[in-house]
Amino acid sequence: MEFIWHVFEFYHIIILVLGLFLGILIGALPGLTPTMGVALMIPFTFSLGAADGLILLGGIYCGSVFGGSIPAILFNVPGAPASVATTFDGYPMAQQGKAGKALELAVISSVAGGLFGMFLLLFFAPFFTNFSLQFGPAETFWIAVFGITVIAAISDGSVVKNLIGGAIGILLSFIGISTVTGTARFTFGFDGLVGGLHIVAVLIGLFAFPQALRLIESLPRKEKLMRADASREKSTIRQSFADVFKRPESVSIGSGIGALIGIIPGAGGNIASILAYNEAKRFSKDKSRFGKGEKKGVIAAESANNAMVGASLIPLLTLGIPGSPTAAIFLGGLLIHGIWPGRNLFIDNAETAYVFLYSMVAAQFVLLILGLLMIKYMTRLTNIPAYVMAPVILSFSIIGAYTTQNSVFDIYTVVVIGCLMFIFQKFKFSPAPVALGFILGSIAEEGFLQGLQVGSARGSSFFYFFSGGWNIALFSLVVLTIGISVVQGWKNKGKVTARLFYKNIVSPAALCWIAAGSLAVLSLFYLNSLVFELRIFPQIVFIVLIGLIGAEVIKALHVREAGEIPAKERGKCEWSVVILILIVTAVSLLTNAVGYYLQVFILMVSVPLAVYLKKWNGISIKKIFLLAVVFTVVLYAVFTVVLKVPLPAFPSW
Repeated sequence: MEFIWHVFEFYHIIILVLGLFLGILIGALPGLTPTMGVALMIPFTFSLGAADGLILLGGIYCGSVFGGSIPAILFNVPGAPASVATTFDGYPMAQQGKAGKALELAVISSVAGGLFGMFLLLFFAPFFTNFSLQFGPAETFWIAVFGITVIAAISDGSVVKNLIGGAIGILLSFIGISTVTGTARFTFGFDGLVGGLHIVAVLIGLFAFPQALRLIESLPRKEKLMRADASREKSTIRQSFADVFKRPESVSIGSGIGALIGIIPGAGGNIASILAYNEAKRFSKDKSRFGKGEKKGVIAAESANNAMVGASLIPLLTLGIPGSPTAAIFLGGLLIHGIWPGRNLFIDNAETAYVFLYSMVAAQFVLLILGLLMIKYMTRLTNIPAYVMAPVILSFSIIGAYTTQNSVFDIYTVVVIGCLMFIFQKFKFSPAPVALGFILGSIAEEGFLQGLQVGSARGSSFFYFFSGGWNIALFSLVVLTIGISVVQGWKNKGKVTARLFYKNIVSPAALCWIAAGSLAVLSLFYLNSLVFELRIFPQIVFIVLIGLIGAEVIKALHVREAGEIPAKERGKCEWSVVILILIVTAVSLLTNAVGYYLQVFILMVSVPLAVYLKKWNGISIKKIFLLAVVFTVVLYAVFTVVLKVPLPAFPSW
């Protein structure tokens, strides 16, 4: 306890506030993840003491996890992978004029979950460390499978389409070098695919890039697609506190699941928030409210990903095993200052360790004050016109993808996946199942293959996966989730009467699904040329995918009765909008040719200029070029002058 007063030294408080503020800004920028934020700031800690450096990194970690909820709520663009679940109800709340309320709930529930995780770290680290060691490959596999079964329930729309999207996400996770065999697969001759698709590039492509294209699509209709009128509903902070504490089950579910997933090495907050959201929905009396602005959804998701922060540091500080990707970067920060994790950490470096731990508890209260003070200004971002916000999102999408690995190929990944997702959303596909499948696919496969090896060495792989208390409990949850989905599907099916018409086999929908099924079957046969370890899990996924596509073919053969209108009314898109979308897509691919900053300038000019020429909104030429110049200069000052991020700053030719 003698070290607790060191936290309140003026110098430490300044560093903590600075770290939290920078973290919130990093989290609020799409593509700049908590992992990147901590990694970027490690060089700035060289001149600081060990405790000061860790406080700065810890503040950035905590602040960036919450900061990811800001664009998730305001613009339906997750600022971090852990904020995907926040978009499910946070953005609908913003569309209903409750952006301020949603952000207040996010701040308060983030602090509640964060305190829970930090108290576990402070008081129960040794106990939970022993608990995390009980999770081997089989338990990790079942957790991933449980997360995959959640796909059917996490978003509205067709359950089968959600599962197909999840299967596609899993297949995308197989691209590149296998973590078990070290052999590359599914690269199709492209060197850029050898390293696989990076999670940041995939998430930006699934959420941010399509959102920018939808903004452009909405310009002629002058719709506020992603801008919400934050002034429509006034909310007091006292009411928001009451909203959170009147829903203790959501906070408990989120904090508990977030802490559990954080303790397990390698899982991360992106899994925690989605699982917590699903369980909050499962135990809710009115499940139909989720996805339409339900406060419980925001509370559960945000309390989960912030509880994960403290919990992920438990195996790091006690065993040297990171509980999340960001915690792995944190390990580098510890080693740079000559601090070695383990039981002796709290003996040999007691002052540094305890000052850091207490500062992380204090960080939650500072985050509460700082977050609530910033809400008034954050909600004003919703007043930015769509023709300005679209190129801004595109610019941050490009820089977020490139800076992850300094790879132009990641930009191509964002553009290709973003365009495909933009098209698929026209056919009622959701990006969330694809994201969840991509995140969990590699975890499930690695656990499956390692479990087969361990089980074979013990005499029975089957017995290894289906024995032990945790395996049985997790397997039961998987069966329960699948059973509930099947029952709900049959109930929904009973409400619709339909007849089977075989002549519909030549309908566009049926032909598209048949073509997709044929491609899946050919891929299944192609996999036979690979070794067992590389093909077994992809084959399982393809078999499931073929079954799901078959269900959609059968569905396409049905004609709805009672004069129900077919879903053909998708709205017409003006040719000028199509051309503008093609232009910004092409410009987004030219980073290496024209340089990033010239590319930003072109994007910032092209969309508003199209609005000016088509007279979709009132804007002057002078204002267009002024905004483009100012925004480009600000980006240059931040990323090149201050952060010194390597970018294709000038044309390569």
